Amino acid sequence: MEEFLKLPRYAFTPAAIEHAPEEPGVFALFEGQELVFIGRALDRSLSIRECLLRHQDGAHGACTMAATHYTWEITFSPAWREAQILAGYRARHRDAPRCNRPAA
Repeated sequence: MEEFLKLPRYAFTPAAIEHAPEEPGVFALFEGQELVFIGRALDRSLSIRECLLRHQDGAHGACTMAATHYTWEITFSPAWREAQILAGYRARHRDAPRCNRPAA
């Protein structure tokens, strides 16, 4: 998880998201310095870029829409990598990032 969190962060704006990859992988959303969401993009039809645009447009709710920055990592095993990053986060914080938690 540490390596993932050290990846460059980009502004969560339409202009910056246009440069996100059209590949499968994992991504994280931040609000300020707080990691608020970890997600995955399973294939080219739902790429990292497409997932980020959907979160920004509010398709997944207000929590992720409020993000200020994002990062990403291309992987061809996104479900496995997402689970690995979430497990590392949970081990450290004893909970999931707040936008990954089930709605109350």
